[in-house]
Amino acid sequence: MRKHIVLNIILALIWCLLQEKLNVAEFAIGSILGYGIIFMLRTVLEDRKTERKVLSISEYLVFILRIFRYLLIFIKEVIKANFEVVKIVLSPQLKMTPGIIAYKMKVKTDAGITLLANSITLTPGTLSVDISEDRKTLYIHALHIEDAEALEQSIRHSLEKYTKDILG
Repeated sequence: MRKHIVLNIILALIWCLLQEKLNVAEFAIGSILGYGIIFMLRTVLEDRKTERKVLSISEYLVFILRIFRYLLIFIKEVIKANFEVVKIVLSPQLKMTPGIIAYKMKVKTDAGITLLANSITLTPGTLSVDISEDRKTLYIHALHIEDAEALEQSIRHSLEKYTKDILG
C-alpha cells in the first residue's frame, strides 16, 4: 500500500481543487477519501506476483504523519543550511573548506536512497555526488566542512533517520 502514497496525495489534491480550498483540513479529508478509494480498488491496483500487506487505516495515518514529520525536518534543515551559506558568503574573509565525505548509509531501499540523496542535494551547501557499487556509501560534497564526523552525524540524526522511517 506504500507504493500508492503518491496516488493518495494526488487524490487528496484533486479533492482540494474540487473544494476550491487548499488547507490542511481539506487535504486530510481528501487523504481519507483517497485511502478509501485505493482500499476499494486494491485488487486492481496490487501486483498479484508480490504479496504485500494492506495497511490498516491507523497504520496508514501513522505513515502519513511520518511523511509530514519528514517534511518538517527537511524544511528545518534547508532553513538552517541557508543561514550557514549566507554566513559564509557574507563573511569578510571567505574561509571555506569544501570537501567530499564518504557517508555510510543505513537506508537500504532504492526509494530511501533516492529520497536521501535528493534531500541532501536540495539542502544548500551540500550535493550528492555519487553512490558506491554496493549501494552502501553516498559521496557528498559540502561547501564548508569544519568537522566531517559532525556533518555525518547531522545527516544521520535528521534526514536519514526520518527517511528510514518512511522508506526503509
